[in-house]
Amino acid sequence: MSVFNALSTAVSGINAQSTAFTNLSNNIANSQTVGYKADSTAFQDFVAGSLNGNAASEDVSDSVAAVTVQHVDQQGTSSTSTDSLASSISGNGLFVVSKETGTATSGTTQFESQNYYTRNGEIYENNSGYLVNTSGYYLDGYMVNDSTGALETNLSQLNVNNVAFRPTQTTTLTLNATVGTLPSSTAPTTGYTPQTYTATPVTTYDADANAHQVGLTWTQSATNPYVWTVRAYDAGGNGAIAANAATVTFGTNGDLKSISYPSSGGATTTVSASGAAASIPIAATYNGVTQNMTLNLGTIGGTSGTTMAASTGTASTSGIDALTTDPTTGGLMMAASPTTLGTTTGSNQSYTTAPFYDSASGSYVSAVWTQTPVTSNAATGASSSSTTWNLKFVDPYTGAASDTYQVAFDPATGAASSVTDTTTNTSGLSLSNLAFSIGGSSYSYTANLGGTQLSTSTTLATDSSALTSDSVASGTYEGIAIQSDGSVMAEFDNGDTQLVGKIALADFANVNGLNAVDGQAYTATASSGTANIGTVGQNGTGTLSVGYVESSTTDLTSDLSSLIVAQEAYSANAKVVTTADDLLQSTIAMKQG
Repeated sequence: MSVFNALSTAVSGINAQSTAFTNLSNNIANSQTVGYKADSTAFQDFVAGSLNGNAASEDVSDSVAAVTVQHVDQQGTSSTSTDSLASSISGNGLFVVSKETGTATSGTTQFESQNYYTRNGEIYENNSGYLVNTSGYYLDGYMVNDSTGALETNLSQLNVNNVAFRPTQTTTLTLNATVGTLPSSTAPTTGYTPQTYTATPVTTYDADANAHQVGLTWTQSATNPYVWTVRAYDAGGNGAIAANAATVTFGTNGDLKSISYPSSGGATTTVSASGAAASIPIAATYNGVTQNMTLNLGTIGGTSGTTMAASTGTASTSGIDALTTDPTTGGLMMAASPTTLGTTTGSNQSYTTAPFYDSASGSYVSAVWTQTPVTSNAATGASSSSTTWNLKFVDPYTGAASDTYQVAFDPATGAASSVTDTTTNTSGLSLSNLAFSIGGSSYSYTANLGGTQLSTSTTLATDSSALTSDSVASGTYEGIAIQSDGSVMAEFDNGDTQLVGKIALADFANVNGLNAVDGQAYTATASSGTANIGTVGQNGTGTLSVGYVESSTTDLTSDLSSLIVAQEAYSANAKVVTTADDLLQSTIAMKQG
């Protein structure tokens, strides 16, 4: 019976060495596989009780088993890659990846619900814009929401196909204008008519890339021709900029002498040092979030930026006018007669008058005109031109508004032809004496719209060069880059980069307990625990080395040595088998004799 036991033990030894040989051959075969984690083999014996059933007898070694040991936590060395998107993890994390199902719905790639994990960071962009590694797994992460610009909280496959440029947030407005002309005498005098200047509103953008309009009004003092009041206002009429006023004083040669504006705590900040920046803060509130901007007028003592012209010189022409008092009715009217809002052929046009201060009510009034779109293509949503405009009167510093009116213009002449109150559905109202109130106020106004028109030409000559924004409004997508914190950045032809998404990494309580699958990937098991998934750096996952890949952890020298040992052990166990066979044959022959 002992011979039979030895034979069984030797066979188990052969099987165990076969497992070791398999692991070693797999390691050697994957010595150049990116992200491959080499396995090792551990041996354990199984001991049976004595063959005669006597507990006091010496136990007999019955068999041996080989156990494959994973070393997922072993860090491989980083080596350079020709792939610019390649990323090697420096830390304990694993890339979170997905696998496609192989089916597509309406041209959309479908994915398995199962999460996979890998250290293979040799990434490229496929023809659908997905980031995929060389094993065919799709890289997961958190995409940027197109509407808000914030990272989504749901994990998804990273896709960078046809990334649209998001206009950058506005931080600085710059005015280069000659706001008025100097008096003929250097001594302040009251014998002049105060001048005004209004810059054409400029498009600004908030943190969510939503467009807004900001305008500036300049009013000369009635007692000192060198002193002006400048106000910023929301040219969209939504009250995003509260009532504000800054005082700007010019020198006798037209340069900036000083600026004063309200600061925190009710104090006033005055800047008058030669060469100092002449900057005024502007605060707007968009969707409940305060956006601080700076109005740059130039420098104190400077002759560029915002200036006054000599008395014989020419001031900049206002880009937009305010309402004014109608001398005939005493109501309000457009300052210029006629006032051209836009063209009869244009689309998506708008016009907002500068704030008019009404001393009787102590408030400001602007007229907000918006062209009514006409959808001409149901498939694309494209809008054609319309000669019907919506009108509402607002307090531009509070956003309080009147009813909404619809004003029709004659397509042939461009002249205003009729007005309807769309809030109350009242038609046939007077163009020359339209009655309205703002924000339900008991104070009523009247307006004369008869001098308002559209141009029959295809374009309007407007000056939009005086007031500018530092926002970058457009850019052509050129490609992406990955940063060490896992940020996927879109690159544009204007040199700007913008966040598209962030790579997700996962960590486990027992990373060596993962289940290995094809393509250097793993799935979670009860032994590994659930995945802790987050952005790069969270949960101790580490950082990325971009332009590098993690090499296989195979140690060829050690494995080749172990291969020789396994070969010798296999041969020794085979020898035991043949020896046991000889002994059995001898025993049988003895009994037969």
